[in-house]
Amino acid sequence: SPGEGFVVKVRSKVTGTTMELRDIAMDFQYGEAFTESSPEAYERLVLDVLIGDRTLFPDAAEVEQSWKVIDPLQEAWAGTRPEPYRAGEWGPRAADEMLARDGRAWRRA
Repeated sequence: SPGEGFVVKVRSKVTGTTMELRDIAMDFQYGEAFTESSPEAYERLVLDVLIGDRTLFPDAAEVEQSWKVIDPLQEAWAGTRPEPYRAGEWGPRAADEMLARDGRAWRRA
């Protein structure tokens, strides 16, 4: 697969006495970290089929069980829309209200 790996972006305090934050990225790419070549996109799946390894292939019961979890969520969300908020804000007011109901608050950095 192209671009195998992951990037984690975090906001970190710059060393020193000022309260300055800077966005940084922790980047891991398999191709740069390992010299061994990875299998082609479906090579692993085809091999698993040939040797009878069903680990990556859910059976009908697993699929049905998954939909028992997903269907109620889709139905509950069908008539709702996310509360909008402006770019650069901490999030929608409803997020603060949700935590406040339990006497909690978001930690702002």
